[in-house]
Amino acid sequence: MIDQPITFVLPKPWAEQPFTLERLGDLSFLVGPNGSGKSRFANSLRGALPNTRLLGTDRLEGMSRSAMPNFFGDHFAGGYQKNQFSHFRQAGSTGSGIDAFIILEERPDIRVIVEATLSSLFNRDITLEWDSGNLIPKARLARTGDAYRMDREECHGIRELLVLLTHLHNDEHAFLIIDEPELNLHPQFQSFFIQEARKIAGPHVTGTSRKGVLLITHSPFILDLRTMDDMQSVFCFSADHSPPRFIGALQEAESDRLVSLIPRLNVHHKQLFFADNPIFVEGVSDAQLIEAIQERRKASITAAGSCLIDVGGCEEVTKYVELCRHYGKEAYFLFDLDSLFLGSLRQCLREDGSIAEFLAGLGLGTDFAIYCGALDRELTTAVRAIESIANAQGAVAALQTYFGTLLQDTKKLARQRVAVLAEMAGNRNALLPVLTDQLIANIEGRLRQVQAALQKKHIFLLGGGALEHYLPSYTGERYALNDRAKKKAVAAEIALLATGTVDHGLAERYGELFKCIEMLPAKPPVDTESVLRRYVSSYIHDLQGLVVSKPNWGKEQIATHFNSSQTGLGKLITLSEFERPRKSEFRAVLKIAGPQGYLVEVSHETNAGMRRFAFRSEAAVVHGDA
Repeated sequence: MIDQPITFVLPKPWAEQPFTLERLGDLSFLVGPNGSGKSRFANSLRGALPNTRLLGTDRLEGMSRSAMPNFFGDHFAGGYQKNQFSHFRQAGSTGSGIDAFIILEERPDIRVIVEATLSSLFNRDITLEWDSGNLIPKARLARTGDAYRMDREECHGIRELLVLLTHLHNDEHAFLIIDEPELNLHPQFQSFFIQEARKIAGPHVTGTSRKGVLLITHSPFILDLRTMDDMQSVFCFSADHSPPRFIGALQEAESDRLVSLIPRLNVHHKQLFFADNPIFVEGVSDAQLIEAIQERRKASITAAGSCLIDVGGCEEVTKYVELCRHYGKEAYFLFDLDSLFLGSLRQCLREDGSIAEFLAGLGLGTDFAIYCGALDRELTTAVRAIESIANAQGAVAALQTYFGTLLQDTKKLARQRVAVLAEMAGNRNALLPVLTDQLIANIEGRLRQVQAALQKKHIFLLGGGALEHYLPSYTGERYALNDRAKKKAVAAEIALLATGTVDHGLAERYGELFKCIEMLPAKPPVDTESVLRRYVSSYIHDLQGLVVSKPNWGKEQIATHFNSSQTGLGKLITLSEFERPRKSEFRAVLKIAGPQGYLVEVSHETNAGMRRFAFRSEAAVVHGDA
C-alpha cells in the first residue's frame, strides 16, 4: 500500500499525460484485453515506485538449449560463469529471471524455501553445483534418483515457479511487478502462486520479504478477489487506451452491494474484468442458447473481445451494472421482462444521467422510476379488469388461475403485471374483449419507451416475457415458469441449431430475442476473400504479362514459372485450364488452394487491377449447380 498519491507520465499509446495513482493495494492486479497497454503502464509505474523489481514475460530466456546451437552457439551449455554474475544481475534489472539461480546461490535462506516448496509440490530435489567456475542448477527425481539440468531440461512450469518464488521471497525490493505470472502454469499452480503471493504482499519492511506485489494478468485464476480492498486494487485497461479505471472511494451502501457480489465472482464471472464489453444474461441456459445462435450466425462474441456471463437472476442486475460503471466498461445486458418489475433494475438506473437525459428528450420526464410507475398503474388497471371478469375463458381464465396461485406471494402484483405483459405480447387479441384497445396500446407504447430508454444503456429487455417464451420447443407453463422446462427447451433448440436446418430462418424463429442478440457485441467471420482477391489479382496481372512476353509458352511452362517464383503464388493458385486461341489472347481457369475450393475464370480482358472477377465454388461446379 502506498502512503501518498503517485503521479507519473503515461507513455504511448496513451497521449503523454500525467496520471495520478491515489492508492495501491498490497496485492494489485492490472487486467484488460491484449494490446491495452498494461505492460507499458507497469514500466512507467516502476519508475515512480521506489526500489521496484520487474519480471517480464521473457523471464525464462536463456534457461533452455539454443534452438540452433550450431549457428548461434549455446552460451550456457557449461552453466553460469562466475565472472558473468554481474551481467546476469543487470539482465535481471530489465525483466529477465536468469538471475534467480544467482540469488539462490548467494542466499541460502531463500534457497531453503524454494527447494522445500518445489520438492513438496513436484517430488524432486533442487541442487546448485559448481564445475570449473560454472554454476550448474540441477534437479533430482526423488522416485528414481535421476538427475538432470534444472535450467535446460526441466519443464517450463517448474522453472516458472522457481523464478517467481525466488523473487517473491527476495527481500531486496519494496515492490515486485510480474508480467503474466500465469505463463506456463497449470490453473492449480496459478492458484497456488497467488496463495504464496498473499503471504508476502504488504508494506515493505527492511529485512523481511514483505513487499507490494503487482500482477499483470490475463488469467481469472490469478485475479483472486476476496475483499473489497482486493476489488479496489484492480486496475482495468481498455482497448481504446483510455487511462486505466479503478474503484475509488465508495459510499457505505455502494460498498455493501459490491462486497456481497465478491463471493459470487467465480472463475467464469471474472472474465468481465478482461473484456471492454462484457455481456450479462440471467442464467447459464440463456448463455448457452445465445452462444449457439451466434455460432449459427457465424458471429463470434470472443473475437469482439467480449464474453457471456450469467449473473444468476434479475436481482443481481444492480450490482453488475454498478461494477461495470465503476470500471468504465460498456457492458451489455439481456434480461427477461421480470427484471423490470421483480429485480432492482429501476433503482440502479434511477439516477443514471444518460437515461434521464434521454427520457427528457422524449418529453417523458427525468425520473426513470416515475415513468416506470406510470406503466405500473396502467398494468394494475389491466390486472384489476382481468380479475373482475366472471366466467372467463381462454387466456383470461388462464391468467385468473395463475393470479389465484399468488395469494401468499409478497410480490403478487409485480408478477401479475409481468404475466399480463407476456400474454399481451403472445396473444394480444385474446385480451381485447376484457381490456380496451386503447389501454393495451397505451401499455405497449409505454413498454416500448422503457425498452428504448434501457437500450441507451445497452440493456435489452425481452418485452414478450422470459427467454423461454421465444423458444418454439418450450412446452412448460406460460406464467409460472419452470427452470426444468426451460433447460429442456434450450437443449432442444441447441440440438436443432447444430443441424443447420434453421440457419436461414433464425430471425423468424426467435423474433425479438434474435433482434436483441444481433445487437450484442460480436464480429463476423474472418474475411479471407478480400485478402485472397489481392493475391489472385496479382496472379492474373502476372499471367497477362507472361502471355504477352512469352508468346510460345503453354500451360506447363506458365505453371512451372509460378511454381518457382519467389512470390509463392504457385502454392496458392493452380492453373487448372489454359487456352491461347490467338496471339496475346488467352482463357484460363484458376483453382484456389484451401477448403473453399474456389475456381476463377479469367482472360486477357479481365481487369485485374479493379479485381473484376468472380469466385465460384468448385463443389457447385462439380454438382452442376453453377
